[in-house]
Amino acid sequence: MMQESNTARRTFLVESADETRYLGMLLGSELEGGEVILLEGTLGAGKTTMVQGIAAGLGIHEPVKSPSFVLERIYWGRLVLHHFDFYRLTQEDIMEAGLLYDIDESAVVVIEWPERAGEALQGWTLKVTIEFYDEPVNSTRVIAENKRKITLESSDVRWVEVIEAIWRHTQQHA
Repeated sequence: MMQESNTARRTFLVESADETRYLGMLLGSELEGGEVILLEGTLGAGKTTMVQGIAAGLGIHEPVKSPSFVLERIYWGRLVLHHFDFYRLTQEDIMEAGLLYDIDESAVVVIEWPERAGEALQGWTLKVTIEFYDEPVNSTRVIAENKRKITLESSDVRWVEVIEAIWRHTQQHA
């Protein structure tokens, strides 16, 4: 595990959307409320797929959809899940709309495209970065269709332990 200034970081290789959901479900099952999860990755990387898994880990049974055009979707399970997508917004838009205000402190907040929030976003619990995986093929790098590198990062003491536990779990079941 790589640690820099009390930050834990682990990178997982997943080979399908189901494996991405499973990793999300492991994360969701550890949520206690009050967490802010940042989801970073390019278009189509699997951010909403990860949220589907997080929702399953929270006991949410309704279909989880991307909030790209509605900006926020709210789901109820063991905890309330606020799923935001800031792709089409600027920091000013986010602040003016008040999207991050008046959220119950016991809820879980998951934000796609968090970099758009800039200073409007104060603090986070866990950062999840999803990248397309590229493989060497005949001396060139080719993006594998379903493989992704998913990096979990946190400096929260509890989440450092959770990341390590999830890492051990996935290694034992590989």
